[in-house]
Amino acid sequence: MNKTKRHLDNLYLLIEEAGSLTKLARQCGYENAASLSQLKRRLEEQVDDEKARGIRPSLAQKLEQGMSKRKGWLDRDHGKDKEKAAAQEQAAETANLTLIQGGMPSENSVVQIATEGRYVSVTRNTSETQISVQLNLDGSGIGRFDTGVPFLDHMLDQIARHGLIDLDIVCKGDLHIDDHHTVEDIGITVGQALKQALGNKMGIRRYGHAYVPLDEALSRVVLDLSGRPGLEYNIEFTRAMIGRFDVDLFSEFFHGLVNHSMMTLHIDNLRGKNAHHQAETVFKAFGRALRMAVEYDERMTGKMPSTKGTLTA
Repeated sequence: MNKTKRHLDNLYLLIEEAGSLTKLARQCGYENAASLSQLKRRLEEQVDDEKARGIRPSLAQKLEQGMSKRKGWLDRDHGKDKEKAAAQEQAAETANLTLIQGGMPSENSVVQIATEGRYVSVTRNTSETQISVQLNLDGSGIGRFDTGVPFLDHMLDQIARHGLIDLDIVCKGDLHIDDHHTVEDIGITVGQALKQALGNKMGIRRYGHAYVPLDEALSRVVLDLSGRPGLEYNIEFTRAMIGRFDVDLFSEFFHGLVNHSMMTLHIDNLRGKNAHHQAETVFKAFGRALRMAVEYDERMTGKMPSTKGTLTA
């Protein structure tokens, strides 16, 4: 890894830790974020240039001091530290999940998706991605995610947990290019799984909605398992990257999901300053709205929730 790439990766970490580029600038004594935005753009343009100088020492020192980092922090590779922390967090989550299910955690613990009820298993293989999805609409909110995109894993977990949907998603994608194909194709495959699991939709509520806050952020999701794909997507993220995740890819995920699950979906982030919070409220609200829509309605038992008699054609 060259010096510029290392500095850029660490600048992303500082932006994520501060909450936004603007907050990082303020924390480090800048009146506005324009200079840091220019620095970020220059590093991104020069990331493959072995001769590029990276961040000059005086600015590096200002960033390190402003964020209470040790001298030379920007020059070190913190990727392994982050991977180690993520692995420890995943191990803890797996142990907690096993305990919730009534067992004892072990080194080889795996999530077991129940196959009773509305369970499906879908595999989708292309030259760009190889994806397997197990989904149970009548689950308890357990999940396992191995997509190669950590922030996407975190968001998918929100769908499972808040939708009380069991999900097991594994993807091998062309991440050496970027995350685009992986994120979009997972949306497609989850959409296919939802469509299969719903079957003819007899007796379900069909509609779902949820408002979810997270600190300063608030999002609303409304959906209709209508058999007609349609997405209204209104999120103005306060920054383009959450860590190393490109926020534009969320739109690709939901387009893929909507088009292949055949649902109508309205997503509105009503307010928010922290991009992580904005994204998390959207995925939590989507999980809760989906939970409402797929539930069986006792008063609709044996009935189709549509005057035209079908929601699949």
